[in-house]
Amino acid sequence: MIPFTSQHRYFVYQGIVDFRKSFDGLFGIIKHSMGSNPLDGNVYIFFNKRYNQIRLMVYDQGGLVLLSKRLERGTFETINSENQTNTQITWTQLMCVIQGIKMTSLQYRKWTSSP
Repeated sequence: MIPFTSQHRYFVYQGIVDFRKSFDGLFGIIKHSMGSNPLDGNVYIFFNKRYNQIRLMVYDQGGLVLLSKRLERGTFETINSENQTNTQITWTQLMCVIQGIKMTSLQYRKWTSSP
C-alpha cells in the first residue's frame, strides 16, 4: 500500500464520477478536466454520485495505483470549493473524510497552521 503522508499533495475532483471508469477513465479526468499531470505523484480523489464511495489515484514507481473504499451505510463528507474542477486539501482533511469526522467540527489550536 502507498503510505500517504503530509508530503503528498491532494486534489479532490469537484464533479461526479461514474465508478465504472477505471484507470484510463480517471486518467483522462485528471488530464483533461482537472488540467493536471496524472504522473506527477500527487493524489487525486474522486467521489461517486451518492458519496458512499471514494477513489484515490496516484502514480508510484512505474505504475498507477487506484485505492477504493465503499461505505456499507452513510456517506463521506462533501468537499465543496469555489473552484469548479478541483480543490486542494491537506492530509489531515483527507484522513478526516476517510474516517468519517466532520471537518466543520474541527478546531485548530493557535499554534498550528490552518488548512
